[in-house]
This record gives sequence, C-alpha cells and structure tokens, in this order.
Amino acid sequence: MMKKVLIYANQKKDPDGKITKRVSDYLDKNGVSSDVLISDFQRTEDKDAEIDLKPDYYDCIIVLGGDGTVLQAAREARELEIPIVGVNLGRLGFLTEIEPDKLEDSLERLIKGDFFTEKRMMLRGEVVRKNGEVITSRSLNDIVISRYGGMNLINLPVYVNGQFLKDYIGDGIIVTTPTGSSGYNLSAGGPIASPTSDVMIMTSICSHSLIQASIILSAWDKIEVRIPETDEFKQAECSFDGSIRVLLEKGDIVRIRKSEKYTDFIRLNNLSFLETLHKKLGDN
Repeated sequence: MMKKVLIYANQKKDPDGKITKRVSDYLDKNGVSSDVLISDFQRTEDKDAEIDLKPDYYDCIIVLGGDGTVLQAAREARELEIPIVGVNLGRLGFLTEIEPDKLEDSLERLIKGDFFTEKRMMLRGEVVRKNGEVITSRSLNDIVISRYGGMNLINLPVYVNGQFLKDYIGDGIIVTTPTGSSGYNLSAGGPIASPTSDVMIMTSICSHSLIQASIILSAWDKIEVRIPETDEFKQAECSFDGSIRVLLEKGDIVRIRKSEKYTDFIRLNNLSFLETLHKKLGDN
C-alpha cells in the first residue's frame, strides 16, 4: 500500500497545474500524502542534479510529462531506487504508463498495490580529460557523441573491450539501452530491442560510409571513444539522455558501460512489448 508519493511535474506540460492538482487531490482523499517537485527542464550543465532524499522516503515517483521528463526523473532519482510511473502529457509516451483520461482509475490501482515493476538497465558514461578530470553521468535512454557547431564531419575511433573496432566518420554515434532503442536510435535507422533485455546498441548518425549497420553489444562490454588530437578535428559534444551535455576537447576519452543502477518502472497493464510497440508506432 502506498503511503507517501513524490509528484515530479514538468511545468511546461502542465502549465496551469490542473493535472498536478488532480493527482495530489486524489491521493490526499485516499489517505496518501504527497509532495510536488517541479522539474527544471532547462538544465544543460555538465553535471547531474540529484533528488536529495533518503532511499526509503517515498514509495514511488509519479512523473507528469512526456518521455523526456521521465528520463530526467530517472536520472535524478538514480540513487534512491524508487519505482517510477509516468502520466503521459507528451506525444508518444513510450516510457509513460498512464493516460490522463484514465488517471483516477490508475491511481486507485497504484494505491492498492495492483501493479508489478519492471527493471530497465542504464548506462554509465565518463568523459576523461588529459588533466585527470572525470565527468560522470548515467543515462536511461542513450549517450550520444556528435558534432557541435559547424557542418564538418567528425572522426570517432571506437574501441570495445580495449580492441579497436572502427573509425566512425559522420555526424556521430549513438550508444543506447533497449529502453532508448525506440528513440533517437530508431530515427537514425537502428533496431528496436525489448526494453527489459540487457544489451547495448551502437548506431552511427549520418554515416559517411556505405555500411551503416548498427552493432549490438553485450551489456557487459566496455566502449571507449577516443577523441582525436589532430588539427582537423572539429568540436564535438557528449550528451546524456539529450539533457546533460559536455563539450568535448581534443584528447578526451569517453567511456561507456552498463551502469550498476537500474530504473524500476511501475506497470499497471499487461500489454506485451510488441503490443505496446504496435500501439505507439503501428497503424491502427
């Protein structure tokens, strides 16, 4: 049974606060206390925010927004290991479970404990500088290394488990989790994976090559992208879930591996992955 809930709201998706109030009022009427945290969705610093609470403080986090809001909540609550459920105030809503027209019914089931949880793997990324500085972040969806600024192609030498794989020449590369495979990775021509699987998918962005196939790696592989120190190399950036962005310097090394942390998603329906995929992307 739920006793205390954190409502994580995207103010841009609920500008008048009506949905936030609906959730808060319903919880209060049914004996569940709640706090509201308004997400700062304009963050672009090269470090993560973190919800500063004890791990057992809330029973769950109800996220009001789209997939981007869910991603931010998952990253900021990564140390708390509190299950997340999203209310879809966006467009497709791959990561959300509740539609606004079924809000009260879904909250009733949530309060009663009529749900199950689903573990999703995350990525851990490190940008290692020549001076020893390390910038670390985690991603539920993807880590993207891409050109920054001008229209020049960039060359990204990629190593897997210390062995050279290939030079990726183009606009960059995407390293995605199964959860993120239906996002930017899909738009770039990459495959979709079942969200509960443990794999990493590496997909090129606008590759300057006749062979553009994605590579599916084990979740236990370690990826390393070494930023060239040549004069020809132009600016690039590394982004975590499209939010945290780090401008890359010549000689930087980006290391990507499976995170030791998982995100637990609350599931209220028994739709299979394929049924959900058809509902979100298929023809009705």
